[in-house]
Amino acid sequence: MLSRIRPFIVSFLLLSTTLLLMGLALQEQQPVSPPPSQAQAKADLSDSPAYGVNFISWAKGLTPVSNQRYANGRATGALWNRWPMYWTNIEQSAGNFSWAYQDVAVENDVAQGFQIDAILLGTPSFYTTSPAAVDFTPVPGSILAINDIQAATPQGLYEPVFADGTDTPGAGKVINQNNRWARFVYTAVNRYKPGGLLAQQNGWTNGEGVTHWEIWNEPDLFQFWDGTVEDYARLLKVGWLAAKQADPNAQIIFGGVANTTDTTVGVPDFYNRVMGLYDADPAAPTYDYYHDIFATHNYLYAWRSWLYVWRAGRTQSARNLEKPIWLNESGVPVWDDYPGPVCEPNSPYRATVSEQADFIIQSAFFATYAGADNLFFFQLYDDCGNQPGGTNHAYYPPSACTGDPAVDPGGDAFGLFRNPNDPAQTGCYWDSPQPETPRAGLAAFQVLSTYLTGVEPLWRQRPNNNAQEWIAFYQPGTQSRVLGVWSRVGSVETAVITATSSANTATLIGPDNNPQLITAVNGVYTITLPAATNHNALWDPTLYPIEGRPSILIEQDDMPPTVSLTAPPIAFTQIDLSWSGKDMGSGMASYDLMVAVDDGIPTPLLVATTAVTTTYPAELERSYRFSLRGRDKAGNESEFTAVTVITRDLPEKTYLPVVLKP
Repeated sequence: MLSRIRPFIVSFLLLSTTLLLMGLALQEQQPVSPPPSQAQAKADLSDSPAYGVNFISWAKGLTPVSNQRYANGRATGALWNRWPMYWTNIEQSAGNFSWAYQDVAVENDVAQGFQIDAILLGTPSFYTTSPAAVDFTPVPGSILAINDIQAATPQGLYEPVFADGTDTPGAGKVINQNNRWARFVYTAVNRYKPGGLLAQQNGWTNGEGVTHWEIWNEPDLFQFWDGTVEDYARLLKVGWLAAKQADPNAQIIFGGVANTTDTTVGVPDFYNRVMGLYDADPAAPTYDYYHDIFATHNYLYAWRSWLYVWRAGRTQSARNLEKPIWLNESGVPVWDDYPGPVCEPNSPYRATVSEQADFIIQSAFFATYAGADNLFFFQLYDDCGNQPGGTNHAYYPPSACTGDPAVDPGGDAFGLFRNPNDPAQTGCYWDSPQPETPRAGLAAFQVLSTYLTGVEPLWRQRPNNNAQEWIAFYQPGTQSRVLGVWSRVGSVETAVITATSSANTATLIGPDNNPQLITAVNGVYTITLPAATNHNALWDPTLYPIEGRPSILIEQDDMPPTVSLTAPPIAFTQIDLSWSGKDMGSGMASYDLMVAVDDGIPTPLLVATTAVTTTYPAELERSYRFSLRGRDKAGNESEFTAVTVITRDLPEKTYLPVVLKP
């Protein structure tokens, strides 16, 4: 029952979906329709966070995925697509590469305007250095054992990367053919990079191609990587050097980690362990620690999206690094909709359709607040879920449940969209009573890609004795505060939120993406927060891993900040000043500090400063009046607040020593 209990833990569809091409008849499709160009998509990526979806398309065969699938992918608002390029499917015999399926996928993703997170993984059986853990014949969709597609350290990995016997890149350097992994990575990048072989064949001249390469998937899990931590560190290093030799502008992504804490299934603290190995590599700082982006994964427990991003940031900051962090897999399968196990409301690691939508919002708010730069949902359709290719069952309503999980059917319904009634398109679960229709999660994801863009973290609170979660962002482009609020407990909560707009109006949006205008009463908004309901965390049945239905309040910030200025009333030859400001709508930007001597004209002392303390050199027997004005990030300015300090000369008796007679 592993597939029924732990559906997400090894990102099974990175294997199962791509392998559909091995056993399914492919249906001819009409030419894909022209969307925005990839160059236009790139121009929009300055906003943070960016958004992606796993398996909008993949290397499924000599025909692309359907027009409808691409249209549904675009409907999410995502600009990124993530799918694997399996080495074992490409190098089908030693030195013989077949790129036909990958060419089709890349060409059509480019035509559809999607950026690609291309995952390179899967050692061909003739290059593996160790046998599989068990005797296992791969079946599309299976995650039950290690096999050559998922794991195995490749031969020649510790050979030099370059033919001159070094790991030192340079102009004109040639890849060492004995390092099989280096050769594969170099060949793939050289083919699909902007200006590469495929770009030349298609006449692409605007930078179209694959720019981002992820080195393996979930290497902290034994199901995906049967080598050591040292082996993965070498794999990443070789991949980085080979890819950069092919394309100096290539962005190399540390293979997205599953964040396991269970030593029986993987290696905890994997990123930090790899980075520790690089600390001992004198070349690592020169070559950016052999990655440009770090990727992490999270399922079911929304708060952990904050934890995993935050923890990765700590690993980087310990080395004075600041690399982008991507949450490039996150999601939760539903149990109350086909093909989910509708007979099992308490099935571990699952949620209702409504709770899935809540997770999407909560996970994104947590991850973005921690500093995530790109957020990917797993995944666009249900496809095969956690089951072998060809799996299917007729619609099975709850009224037909027997109560026996071994008898009652059920799959993993991850998708923003339900599968179409066409086995050739998805390969599994083609009996949906609502084929190719969106779930509630689509609207929730559209809320994010529409409203949670171009934001910066502002503040986070847990009011009412930690019963509520409030996460606020400032959106400079609109000078607005974007505030997500929800109940953390199994009871209805009431959020009372101070307005930041002089108009006392704001837009309120829920996961259903139905914006409404609300009005503050006496300067506050009162919002009812539904109770949390999900108890599907296997490790703690009392936990709410998905908390209550979130609300998002979007409000312009045109209210001034409040400031305070502190100084001693009496001083001598120097005056120590300190100040602070508070702005709940956009955050403090800077301060202006003025000084007037003996009731004279105020003159600037500090202008547009971000400092919050200073020491002023004073003269004795004078009067100094300091005034402070604060400015928030939306440009609103406070009134001046002032303090007066008088300097005094010490009388003689104050500082003469006491002389005692013997």
